[in-house]
Amino acid sequence: MAKILLAEDEAVIRMLLTELLVEDGHQVIEASDGAEALALLVPDITMIVSDMMMPRMGGEEWVTTARNRPGMEAVPVILMSALPLSPSARSLSTAFLQKPFRPVSLAAAVRQILAGDANEAGGA
Repeated sequence: MAKILLAEDEAVIRMLLTELLVEDGHQVIEASDGAEALALLVPDITMIVSDMMMPRMGGEEWVTTARNRPGMEAVPVILMSALPLSPSARSLSTAFLQKPFRPVSLAAAVRQILAGDANEAGGA
């Protein structure tokens, strides 16, 4: 079981992804934007799943800040966006999911990353 911090500003999408991840046996901490996600970041987070475009603080900004915290440097990150990732965002991510995507694609990416197979997880 992973402890996943999910940052997604669309409430319906956040609820759907949370439900899917919980059904897969994971604990999910939900945030509606990057600023909230940063406030909820705890040392035992196993993985970050984040939308790129959110109000107040987007995915790239908050994940960059999170990565600078002790112990967070190697936490896997799955980024989600309707737009292609910039080179700087790509360097932050373990995997990338292009929106729209089937929710099961996220569950599969999480499983693959946790199994140590990031290259097959929709790699960034």
